[in-house]
Amino acid sequence: MVVKGTIFHHKNFLFKNGEIGSKLLFLLNTPGKHDPYLFVKTTSQKKDKPSTPGCIENRSLFFIPTKTTFFEEPTWIQLYEIYEIASSDAENDPHLTIVGSLDTKKTDEIINCLLVVQADDITPSHKKLLKPPLITSIQKLKDKWGRY
Repeated sequence: MVVKGTIFHHKNFLFKNGEIGSKLLFLLNTPGKHDPYLFVKTTSQKKDKPSTPGCIENRSLFFIPTKTTFFEEPTWIQLYEIYEIASSDAENDPHLTIVGSLDTKKTDEIINCLLVVQADDITPSHKKLLKPPLITSIQKLKDKWGRY
């Protein structure tokens, strides 16, 4: 079972501008059987981005300094575009591979930042996937393990 906080590498990521390239993606949700995967892109290109660790509200970014997590370089999680990929597409895409993960605390910080900075732009269905009710989380575990 793939969980939120997982980092994927996509060899042939289709950007919104139509270009295709290699990209690290951060998974925002723990998808159930029929739920889509919700991703945001990462970048290590500083350009004019601030290097203040954590949530950068005015830029819809979350900054992770060098070697404090999975990332070997300073990394910005780009929260201004959510990419939805159907679970069947994500699970069967040979160009999409798991390369790492972030711990629960850092993952929750990123998701909470997203919920603040993009509050007006997140669809209700995405909000439900980002912060599912406890009963939904328990049901996903039951579905996975099938024992209780």
